[in-house]
Amino acid sequence: MIADGRQPAKAGGKASGLRLWKRLALAGVALAAVGLIGWNLLNRYFVDKYYQDTYQPIPLSASAVGLPPAEHHLTDVPWLSTRESYCAANALRMIAAQRGREASVGEVNFLMGFTYGAAEVPGKVGIAAYTDPEPGHVFAAPYLGLVRRYYVADDASLYLKALRAEISRGRPVRVPLDFAVLYSLHGQMPHSDLLIGYDSAGFYYYETVCIEGVPCQASELPPGERGLYASDQLLLSAVIAQAREFGYPWRYAYTVFEPAAAQDDLHVVFRRNGQALVGGAQYGPKQGADAVEAFAASVERLGEGLPVGEVLSGLESAAYTRRDDAAYLRSRFAGDPEISRAGELLDRAGAAYGRVLAALSAGRVERGQAAQLAGWLQEAAAAEREAGQVLLRRGS
Repeated sequence: MIADGRQPAKAGGKASGLRLWKRLALAGVALAAVGLIGWNLLNRYFVDKYYQDTYQPIPLSASAVGLPPAEHHLTDVPWLSTRESYCAANALRMIAAQRGREASVGEVNFLMGFTYGAAEVPGKVGIAAYTDPEPGHVFAAPYLGLVRRYYVADDASLYLKALRAEISRGRPVRVPLDFAVLYSLHGQMPHSDLLIGYDSAGFYYYETVCIEGVPCQASELPPGERGLYASDQLLLSAVIAQAREFGYPWRYAYTVFEPAAAQDDLHVVFRRNGQALVGGAQYGPKQGADAVEAFAASVERLGEGLPVGEVLSGLESAAYTRRDDAAYLRSRFAGDPEISRAGELLDRAGAAYGRVLAALSAGRVERGQAAQLAGWLQEAAAAEREAGQVLLRRGS
């Protein structure tokens, strides 16, 4: 995963589906078939409902798109990127900057709650150290004087035409896509990039996360950069790949932001981020500190059989996101002992993740090491839960 806190929300994972099938088979082939279909339909219903309620999609209309000019390039958007996987935050930072509102990555992560919390990875061992950026964008936008619009379509031609029309109207366009498809890498990597120009065959974009193998360097560049280039077909392939991975009820999506009245009451931000750190989800994958504790239990149970390759990315992200969040809280709320305490706790959690990551650098769990690794993860979970409780109190 390059920069996204979600895990693909497909209806029915392979392993869980097989386990259900084996149980139902005891009651007969016919009953098994009916039960399996019903279970998948029920799961699909809740997945679709989450996307409709949370993402607030707006279906694209051909009559509303218009006819964009043959080419256009925005010259008033800075190119802001990081090595760390802060793609959704960086995209929003660039859009806000175009409107005259400068924001650090730490501020946008805080407003979105993007890096406050964790989640189990369905079907795998480990955690994702991010939250879903879509509701994060909805929530953070008013604090930056913006409002989010999320458009969806199934028609590729309409989608491409709409992207060009938005850019020709002066709006940079954030697209959710698969980083691996965009750069011909292995695996699936949910990601966000920002389109800032186009011609008749493709789009210019600002990459939000510049790492090895990507033709850019993490930096903050002034407006006017040409950006990277993706053909129409490559962009479509990367966008639809992410839609398939997450089981979206649509094939293509993009986000634009429009000016709106600014909001400044941070109480609800503290409450939201605090709850994300604490966890307590009643349904679905475990969240927050609960997810970290479940990860610790898996490490102790699996011992030398731990699939180390599955957990390294999440651990690395957890280590640097907690470090960076702690630094932001101490800087933004300097002189506030309560928030400084939350920063200290997040630093403690980040250090614990770092110890686990360093211990697994050899690619395996050594004999007798699992209990120590699990203990460090429990330490991280306890620190994050306490930090979340501090933020909840501040938000009350």
